Amino acid sequence: MNNEKPFGWKDKIGYGLGDFGCNMSFAFINSYMMLFFVTCLGIDPKHYAIIIMLAKIWDGINDPIIGALCDASKPKGNSKFKPWIQWGCIPLLISSIVMFIYIPDAPYAAKIALCLITYLIWSVAYTSVNVPYGSMQSVITRDDLQRTELSNARSIGALIAQLPVMVILPLIIYDENNQPKGSIFIYIVAVMGIIGVTAFLLMCRMTTERIKPTVNKAQKFNYFKTLGSFFTNRPIMVLTISTISYIALIMTVTSSMQYIFMYYFKNSNLISVATVIAGAPMVVAIILVKPLVKRFSKKALCTYPFLAGIITTGIITFVKFTNPYVWLVFVAVAVLSAGLYMVLIWAMVADSIDYQEKKTGRREEGSIYATYSLFRKLAQGIGSSAVSLAIGWTGYEAALGANQAAGVADKIYFVTGLLPFLGTIICFVSMLFYNIDEKKSSTEE
Repeated sequence: MNNEKPFGWKDKIGYGLGDFGCNMSFAFINSYMMLFFVTCLGIDPKHYAIIIMLAKIWDGINDPIIGALCDASKPKGNSKFKPWIQWGCIPLLISSIVMFIYIPDAPYAAKIALCLITYLIWSVAYTSVNVPYGSMQSVITRDDLQRTELSNARSIGALIAQLPVMVILPLIIYDENNQPKGSIFIYIVAVMGIIGVTAFLLMCRMTTERIKPTVNKAQKFNYFKTLGSFFTNRPIMVLTISTISYIALIMTVTSSMQYIFMYYFKNSNLISVATVIAGAPMVVAIILVKPLVKRFSKKALCTYPFLAGIITTGIITFVKFTNPYVWLVFVAVAVLSAGLYMVLIWAMVADSIDYQEKKTGRREEGSIYATYSLFRKLAQGIGSSAVSLAIGWTGYEAALGANQAAGVADKIYFVTGLLPFLGTIICFVSMLFYNIDEKKSSTEE
């Protein structure tokens, strides 16, 4: 342990800036990529679903590759992770911009190619930054409370980055007919990308890796051994299952919300209000997480609140509200039920990495985090495809604009609640099996 620079505010702010930088690209693409390619460029939702699923498979494959390379790379300046972030943030910026080139009159095949190729390139760039960044948490400190503070700082950074995406952009990108203006997307993502690069560079200067970097050269070409250990690591598997459910099902409300306000509530101006109301509970979770962790276990805080989410998402699925604000109250409670989980998940992943080391005797932060990230990426692909297929199932036709067929809006309303409802059930059940008890400093077998 390197005690020359004690853990402090620089580490927390710096680590928070890392997720802020990641979300300057990811949050925009996650929220508006489907809207851009399906609604602005006219790609069929079914084709988009296939593209995203294929792209996410590729995205997942390159995660363990990058993770293994991180573990095998020689540390530079006492860091084996920061060089990856410093080099990877530039191609991340460029690929994000190119992805949103507006070509409404181009042949359909060209639009498909733009969507697929640029996303494949962007995913490699993003992985080259995100996997090293996520792996860093386990080498900045071993202290349980400090890891919680880093996880909290990461959540704050992500939330601050998502605020302009959730609040400001809906007021900018839609025209007077509640339709998105495709030509403006590229300028928005360019500005956000430059801000993100700046955040990454500041993060590298402010954080300190205190756990001595190790190089696992013997593991470089033996990822399958790491993968086998991953699947026998009970806590990381529980987190993987719950994360897949959260991202692939619960988070779909972020994408489908665009459509429910355009076609069911018929007021896209409320999207910014909706995202603030839906996001406010996360702020509450960030504020409360530190005092709550001192009193309760992370497992309890990340399990039982999902019961409230099951109830509220069930209500918005099967009860048809006509008042958007009433609907948003239930959405807000559902988000709050997952708030502590999303704040603490990164600390729990770091704990699971330590658990892996105790079982195998190998320190392989990059490979384990990358494998977890692989499943997160697959879940993102499943979620994006699920929303796209669900929207296609409703009978939605992009060419019709605001004049959709009868019944489409009601079906959009239903699927917007159903997917999160199923996700909260799976998250609650899976987290019951998490077996690291940090209060006892032991693991129940």
